[in-house]
Amino acid sequence: MGRNAEPARRFGALARSARRRYSRLEPMSRRSTEASIVSCEVCRRLTPAVRMAAAITILALPLAPALPGLAQEPSLPQVLARATDYVEALHAQLSGVVMEERYQQRASSRGFGFGADSYERVTLRSDYLLVRPEGSERYFGFRDVFEANGSRVRDREERLVQLFIDGATTVDRQVQGILTDSARYNVGDIQRNTNTPTLALLFLRQSYKPRFEFERVRDRSPSLGIDEPDRRADYWVIAYRETWPTSVIRRRRGGNLPAQGRYWVEPSTGRVLVTELVIEDDDIESLVTVRYEQPEALDHLVPVEMRERYNNRRSGSRVEGTATYSRFRRFRVLVEESAPFRN
Repeated sequence: MGRNAEPARRFGALARSARRRYSRLEPMSRRSTEASIVSCEVCRRLTPAVRMAAAITILALPLAPALPGLAQEPSLPQVLARATDYVEALHAQLSGVVMEERYQQRASSRGFGFGADSYERVTLRSDYLLVRPEGSERYFGFRDVFEANGSRVRDREERLVQLFIDGATTVDRQVQGILTDSARYNVGDIQRNTNTPTLALLFLRQSYKPRFEFERVRDRSPSLGIDEPDRRADYWVIAYRETWPTSVIRRRRGGNLPAQGRYWVEPSTGRVLVTELVIEDDDIESLVTVRYEQPEALDHLVPVEMRERYNNRRSGSRVEGTATYSRFRRFRVLVEESAPFRN
């Protein structure tokens, strides 16, 4: 034991020196190579047991950074793939849920000459749900307004029959009817049908994702004063930008309106906590931000708040809106067919 003490002490000193050099991540040099040779010379002078321990220690040094005790961080393609799987499932889940929307819009426009600035306001109560017309691969957000500024909407039942029960309606006409009906109470001089809370999720679906470029970004603050997700939670902020020649969102008379924005995503599950949708060109600037949470009655996330802002760059007018969502309940569509009446 005493015979091996001095070589062991010499090896320990060399090993500690090697650790200090490695911790500073110095590049390999002739000097560090010579140190390794000296260490091996010391090993040959040790007993077999001490030599084995020394070899294990030397071999373990380069492996130290690869053993941090934590799981390796996923790549951006992996996180996006999880988000796509999540959104595909969430669309199907939300199509079986109806929620009540309380939606306030405020519009202002400049007065020219001697004219005074004008203001307009509307408060809507609606049932909001996702619908997929028969023959369509896409889900659409549908706002079924039943109260406007405290007054009941009178033609509600008739409109629903025309949209969803009239067998003579084509898929294209039904889709256009859903979009138009969801925007029929919009105020201001900016025509729009993008003010539905689930629209930005569409771009994460597998059939739409190739149209966009994605990157992870550092800016974690949602726009328009939407609350940031729990700072203790693990989430990524992923920016997206539409790059295809033809955009998903189009002008009323044709022409592209490319979309961009950000997603707040849990990397381990793909759950989307916040969405941001930005559309802008020479005429308009549009920004819609939506926050998601999981209510006790459901086992998945739902939109709970939407904030929006639109600027007409030509007229100087502005529209702002805030919507909240509550009273989440599941529903099923039951179709009953009665036997023909015979005398």
